[in-house]
Amino acid sequence: MWIENWLANRKQRVGINGSFSEWQAVTSGVPQDSVLGSQLFTIYINDLDEGIECNISKFADDTKLGGSGSCEEDARRLQGDLDRLSEWENAWQMQYNVDKCEVIHFGGKNRKADYYLNGGTLGKGEMQRDLGVMVHQLLKVDMQVQQVVKKANDMLAFIAKGFEYRSREVLLQLYLVRQYLEYCVQFWSPNLRKDIIAIGGVQRRFTRLIPGMPGLSYEERLDRLGLYLLEFRRLRGDLIETYKILKGLDRLDAGRLFPMLGKSRTRGHSLRIEGKSFRTKMRKTFFTQRVVNLCNSLPQKLVEASSLAIFKRELDVALVARGIRGMERRQVRDTELDD
Repeated sequence: MWIENWLANRKQRVGINGSFSEWQAVTSGVPQDSVLGSQLFTIYINDLDEGIECNISKFADDTKLGGSGSCEEDARRLQGDLDRLSEWENAWQMQYNVDKCEVIHFGGKNRKADYYLNGGTLGKGEMQRDLGVMVHQLLKVDMQVQQVVKKANDMLAFIAKGFEYRSREVLLQLYLVRQYLEYCVQFWSPNLRKDIIAIGGVQRRFTRLIPGMPGLSYEERLDRLGLYLLEFRRLRGDLIETYKILKGLDRLDAGRLFPMLGKSRTRGHSLRIEGKSFRTKMRKTFFTQRVVNLCNSLPQKLVEASSLAIFKRELDVALVARGIRGMERRQVRDTELDD
C-alpha cells in the first residue's frame, strides 16, 4: 500500500527559466533517480520473457533476444518471439523505441532474414554495445581494444597533468587505469599481437610516470613496482573465472560452458574439462577453449581449494613456479618496441 500511494496521483510539469507549464497527471512509470525506481521497473518487466522460445537477456531497459538463424524455421521462431514481445507491450503499455532496436547477424550460415517489430522493419547493424563491451558481427575485438586504450590513455593524461606530487606510493594508488583494460576481458581478450601491444603500451606509459623509473627497461620497472604483465593478469583472470564457474560461485551453466570429462578418466584432477570442436582460429581463442589445457594441467590440490582466496594465492605460486610469468615477459620483450 505504501508503494501504491507513492506511485498514485502523481503530477509533473516542465520549468524553463522560471516559466512553468501546466501540471499534468502521470499515468504510468516510476520516479526517476529514486531508490525504488529501478527495482520497481525490474518487477514491472519481470514477465517479459513468458512464452519466449529463444534466448532472452534482460538488463534494466536493455533487452536482447537471440537465437539460431540458419534456416527458415529459425527465422519464424525469432519473429514469433518478437510478436509476443509486441503483445506484451500492448498489454502493459510499455512502448518500445523501435528506432533504437537493431539486428546483428552472426555466422556465415545465417540467412540474414528481415525481422519486424510493431509493423516496422528492424535495422541491421554490424556492432552493438552490450554492457560496455563492443560486440562485432564478426566477433572482432579491435574496436573494443581501441575504445579501452583511448579511455585508459585519457585517464593517464589526467593523472600526469592533474597531480603535481607524484610519488611512487601516490601513483600506485591512482593506478585505476587498469580497470578499463580488464573489464569483462574474459569475453574480449585480445589474441592479435597488435592488440596485445596496444593494451600493454598503456601500462608501459604508466610505469614511466613514476619517479626513478625512466631509464630502466620495462621488465625492470615491473619488478621494482611489483606489477605483472597484463598478459599474465589475463591468463590468471581466465583461470580464476574458470574456478568460479566450476565451483558454482558464478550463476552460469558450468555444464554447458565446460563439459566434464567422463568419470572413467584416471589422469588429472577432478575438475578436468574438455573443449568443443572448432574449425576456425577465432573459436580457438574463445574463453571456453583457451583455458582448457591450462585448467587441466593444474594440480589437484589447487583445484580443490576450499575458497576463492586460497585458490588465488596457490595459483600465483603455481604459475610463477612453472615460469609462466617469465615466459610471458619474454614473449612481449621479443615483439614489443623498446622504450
